[in-house]
Amino acid sequence: MSRKCYFGGVDTQEQSELKRNLKIWLKANNYSYAWLAERCYVSESTVRNWMAKKQIPAAKVHIIREMVKELPLVLPKRVQVEEETKITLSLDAGTRSILEKRAFAQGKTLTEFLADEVPKLGK
Repeated sequence: MSRKCYFGGVDTQEQSELKRNLKIWLKANNYSYAWLAERCYVSESTVRNWMAKKQIPAAKVHIIREMVKELPLVLPKRVQVEEETKITLSLDAGTRSILEKRAFAQGKTLTEFLADEVPKLGK
């Protein structure tokens, strides 16, 4: 049985999740692609290629996982976690695009946007 980490595995189908989570982690911690490149011993353009279209090699995924263990995600002060709740949403491409545009317009990631909007639904 395989174990999944927050950053996913290196299988082709998990690369997009890994990259999405990595982008969120970098942004939340104010780290750049240049910062990540230095720690993975590659150029910034290599990191940009990973994030755009190429797979992140298994050895580099290992480096990233170890880095994340040492430097955990820093949540914005406005996000408070009382108990962990995991919600999985399946969005069609059109809906995701609309939500990402709304999030971007507010200077947020999709995750931050949804974290702010979902509690409003209960009111």
